[in-house]
Amino acid sequence: MQTRRKAAGLVAAVGLATGTLLAAAPAQASGAAPAAGPAERPGAGRVQTAPPAPVGPRADAGAMASSPQVSPAAERIRYVSSGNDYTCSYGRLCTRVWDPVVGRWKVFDLYVCRTYSLSYWNGYGGYVNNQTTGTRAYFYNSSGGVIKTSIALDGSTSYNWTPVWKIKNC
Repeated sequence: MQTRRKAAGLVAAVGLATGTLLAAAPAQASGAAPAAGPAERPGAGRVQTAPPAPVGPRADAGAMASSPQVSPAAERIRYVSSGNDYTCSYGRLCTRVWDPVVGRWKVFDLYVCRTYSLSYWNGYGGYVNNQTTGTRAYFYNSSGGVIKTSIALDGSTSYNWTPVWKIKNC
């Protein structure tokens, strides 16, 4: 009898875990990558070139610096050196901020529809809203007020991240 109860509890736990995973699927897709190739999409991967490193104390902050972070985690995080190209894939809001710890640009690809909290985002960077045409992304200040609304397919090569505390990408 107790073995059956344990088995039933295990089956219920697996079902709950599966349901949770399915519910956490990206809001902009059915959980799978877009079926059509990038050339068939109006906002196909948009190529950006990383600008020169910022001038001043933020560029070489050394041991006292902290690396920019987002919470919850971004779909992808990568580093780009000044002058190098990087692509923002279709369906993403890509943000770029200087990381003084490594001395390169840190690019966050935000895909799952969420509100992301930012830590240690200082100075100028950029963003590309390469989501589904018309999708709105909101940037919030420390009081929770909207300070920027970006409508896809929008972008900025020079955006001041210092007053931004949160981003909602959809």
